[in-house]
Amino acid sequence: MSYVRAHRSALLTLALCALAITSCRTTTEPTPADPAKTDTIVSTIPPFKTKEPERYSATRTITVFAANGDTTITKTLLAKDGSRRREEPQTALPVVYLDLPEGRFVLYPEAKVYAAATVEDSSGDEGPEENSADSLLHADPISTTYQSLGMETVAGRSTSKYRIVVNNPARENVTQNESLMWIDDSLSMPIKSETKSPDGTRTVIELSGVALDPDKQLFQIPEGYEKIVFRTLQKQLRARRLNP
Repeated sequence: MSYVRAHRSALLTLALCALAITSCRTTTEPTPADPAKTDTIVSTIPPFKTKEPERYSATRTITVFAANGDTTITKTLLAKDGSRRREEPQTALPVVYLDLPEGRFVLYPEAKVYAAATVEDSSGDEGPEENSADSLLHADPISTTYQSLGMETVAGRSTSKYRIVVNNPARENVTQNESLMWIDDSLSMPIKSETKSPDGTRTVIELSGVALDPDKQLFQIPEGYEKIVFRTLQKQLRARRLNP
């Protein structure tokens, strides 16, 4: 997925987040003191408001449970400071993506090099994955059903839980996707989502380790890094993938 599209994904990112089954699993506990609400609203407009904090950092975990039993887990470190953003996928080939007032940059820490990326450059496959629950909130279906399921505690944070059913007639046969979304009460931001697709795939996205005071150095190009052209950086990354 392209770097540009990944930034358009809200790190509402719920982008939030994916919850894994084993060691990556987060416990979701109901809050007994709050009776579950079951108000159902049929609308194309969510019955809740969300926002992204001006400053924060978090780890986004995306877990995809395929219908054949395969499980894929990806993690990305995220940070935001006003208009400055950082995305750092936790992969065998470490690459950092910075969105700064001066432009977009790709850092390759292993070689201590970086490059400026234009919109055209970023249309390749070097950018972080786009998988955000924000796309769920801004879908364009014929009808969407929102159901409040009350309060739950997720990773120690108080959240409001919703069930969202989207009927999409874009294909020959109407398809239905059902999602659960947990919105952090203090942040007004989704921190978890779980989506079931018609083909049996289940995708869980979760933000963990949310902090509202990210280190300023996260949004700076480290000293000692050499600036190279983007195409050269791409060649280095491809060569590294072929010769790990």
